[in-house]
Amino acid sequence: MNHDTLITGGHILTMDAAFTEHPTGDIGITGGKISGIGDLSGDSATQTIDATNTLVTPGLINTHCHAAMTLFRGLADDRPLDAFLQTVWAAEGQFITPETAQIGATLGAAEMALGGVTHFVDMYWHWESTIAAADHIGIGLTTGPVFIAFDGIDNQPWDQRVANAEAAITRLPHQHLMLMPHSCYTMDADKLAQVAALADKHTLPIHIHAAEAPSEMSQVQDIYGKRPIAVMQDTGILDHATLIAHAVHLNDAEITTLAQSKASIAHNPLSNAKLASGTMRLHDLHTAHIPLSLGTDGPSSSNDLDMWQTMRHASLMNFATTGDAASIPARDIFAMATRGGARCIGLGGSKGTLEVGKDADIAIIDMTAPHMIPSYDPYSTLVYAAGRGDVAHVFASGKHVVAGKRLVADITDTTRQVKAIQSRIAPSFDA
Repeated sequence: MNHDTLITGGHILTMDAAFTEHPTGDIGITGGKISGIGDLSGDSATQTIDATNTLVTPGLINTHCHAAMTLFRGLADDRPLDAFLQTVWAAEGQFITPETAQIGATLGAAEMALGGVTHFVDMYWHWESTIAAADHIGIGLTTGPVFIAFDGIDNQPWDQRVANAEAAITRLPHQHLMLMPHSCYTMDADKLAQVAALADKHTLPIHIHAAEAPSEMSQVQDIYGKRPIAVMQDTGILDHATLIAHAVHLNDAEITTLAQSKASIAHNPLSNAKLASGTMRLHDLHTAHIPLSLGTDGPSSSNDLDMWQTMRHASLMNFATTGDAASIPARDIFAMATRGGARCIGLGGSKGTLEVGKDADIAIIDMTAPHMIPSYDPYSTLVYAAGRGDVAHVFASGKHVVAGKRLVADITDTTRQVKAIQSRIAPSFDA
């Protein structure tokens, strides 16, 4: 068989349901899909990549971020969520436009691609600018209309926001779309119910922040007289395939409610730790069989978009809080970053594992650096030792987006533009 690209001689971790491995195997890519896997020694290809001394894995899936917030990286450090938000919201109001959002998101997408991310979920203002950014870098994106009770920095009153969302859904039928209500504390019950009805009408999933920090829990209790999970249940949000970002502050009854719903969770351990928001009950959620994935959150709250640090912290924080170093093995953590992410965003049929017919979303991890030797268990090596600098090649839907540890897309103008924006932001915030 002739393939567009043939990756040869790597240790392949398919991340399928059986965790099938090919200790020395090949992968064919044709038309953006995986066209062969295993021993393909008799096949040919237009391009061949020698993957000797590498691990070949599915691309990582970042299920919660705000990529354009690279523009505010480090602007509001060393403060809790509410104080952080006040600073960032003020900066957004002054400096975020469709143009600056695209610049920041392009830098973020580049950072993610270099770290092995082939698909990400993004919630941010001027969200169509993020589509353009992801397209420039060449990686996949799930995004959609943002909903918030007030006009927001995009100056859209509620009725206009809903009308614009309807128009965009019609205009972008092939984009991976989610409806993006910000949170219970920035919306009232009627507006959350309207988003749920819109999801019903267009058969779309929902992505929302919930149960992130103590200050949020107090706000929601004051507004509704109940906690966020109950608010989402009452307003119909949990009747849909809803991806909840954070879910740090859950009690046992709420975990049961989520397990019986269509909800899934994007765990953001770095952001939760940095903002002193708390530590998610990862083991309890895992035991309850709630679909779990990993996210970096925005680079203004976690300071980077590094899924390798995210995996490591998810694992170590779980061990530290449970006191059980065997409670969730490294293999399951890596599954959260790959097939778990695909499942949580409704793309498990096309992404998240290396199987014939699926999208060729592939990361090739160099195993020759001193910190990667020896490797007794590949999953442990990936979660506890590997980093972004070990990502040698990345394919997203078959497109070669990182080659030889270098980004294929040109971001020279982007980095120059970001520095120019920084020079405008810094004087306004004494940064």
